[in-house]
Amino acid sequence: MIKIEVHKNDINKLLKKFDNIKKFSTDDTDKIFGYTASQISKRAKTDAPYKTGFLRSTINWGKDEKVFVRAEAKYAPYLEYGTKYQKAQPYFFDNAKLEIKLMTNRILKLLKKEL
Repeated sequence: MIKIEVHKNDINKLLKKFDNIKKFSTDDTDKIFGYTASQISKRAKTDAPYKTGFLRSTINWGKDEKVFVRAEAKYAPYLEYGTKYQKAQPYFFDNAKLEIKLMTNRILKLLKKEL
């Protein structure tokens, strides 16, 4: 025979943790996404090839309905990926991947704290 007992006190603790997760999902994620976007922008500016400084000046981030990071120089993708005649000089997506991984770790750490 298998028997499971659940006490009302345990259920209340679990419901409180779910409430904490609901609060986390809106307030903290906005902050974390904004911070991550700012860090991607900062790293991309640091790693961007420098000749005149124009590329670095066009790398920015912001929030509207979504969080975004962009490099607005028309030649930005050619530097990131290279061309037939020019070797790639990655500065954007490698930094984005790194910061997204760090963001995931920050979110998991906060969720574990809530649980």
